[in-house]
Amino acid sequence: MSGRTLVLCLATAALLGAPVLAQVREAESGPADAAGPTPAAGGAPASVDRNNRRLFERFIEDAAVVPGGWIEGRYVYSNLSDGSTHFAGPLIAFKVVKDLEAGITFGFLDLHPGSGPQNSGLSDIDLYARCRLPGAGPGRFALGARLKSPTGDESKNLGTGKSDFEVFGAFRADLEAVTLVADIGARDNGDPGSSLPEAKNSLLAGGGILLPASPRLTLSIEATWESTRVEGAGSDARLTVGVQSFGPARHGGFRGAVAVPLSKDAPDLGIILGAFYTY
Repeated sequence: MSGRTLVLCLATAALLGAPVLAQVREAESGPADAAGPTPAAGGAPASVDRNNRRLFERFIEDAAVVPGGWIEGRYVYSNLSDGSTHFAGPLIAFKVVKDLEAGITFGFLDLHPGSGPQNSGLSDIDLYARCRLPGAGPGRFALGARLKSPTGDESKNLGTGKSDFEVFGAFRADLEAVTLVADIGARDNGDPGSSLPEAKNSLLAGGGILLPASPRLTLSIEATWESTRVEGAGSDARLTVGVQSFGPARHGGFRGAVAVPLSKDAPDLGIILGAFYTY
């Protein structure tokens, strides 16, 4: 592990540990929030809305719908076997109508290959929409679609120059103690038709647990998998562990996660950091 990677790991560990330490001190001095009402049968307390407790890797492929809107500034670091990548940009999600969420994510991508020139510039733009299906009880299903607009410069390897299209289904169950999530989908990856490797359509699946440790703190554990997107590459399976902490007014906060590989072609290390605002 390089010195830069070690520094990033230590910085992330400090970020993830700070909210936990704050919650411990809060618990020692007394709760900041009054106790909630008695939980409904089989589900979370009636006054608790967990739709703003979100996943890291599969924020889009989730059955949650934000109550109003979500604006997050994100930084994503990936340590690859042949280099590293840095990404920074906004993730914006909003409720269109009841049970319908849409959003957009894009940003600045910086590539540091193991050999060859470094490149940077605007990334591709991802647009999505997701509809939560009608139902009662703690478990809800959702169907959605995701479209990649090829704004990244393919000559700099910032994108393939082709559009990708994804359809997915998701499930979320807000139980009394935990939230269970799962997703499955298929992705049509546009073939660049150039010197880049041939694109392959891919399948994806994932599952996870969100643990509301307090009214403001949520721990998350996600396992995600996607089959190979390009000829000659392998599948991408990873385990992501993170924490999300709301501020005192619950209109925003900070998030951070670390991802480790579960397959040989997944990044050796992934770090996700974010500051978000909700309305």
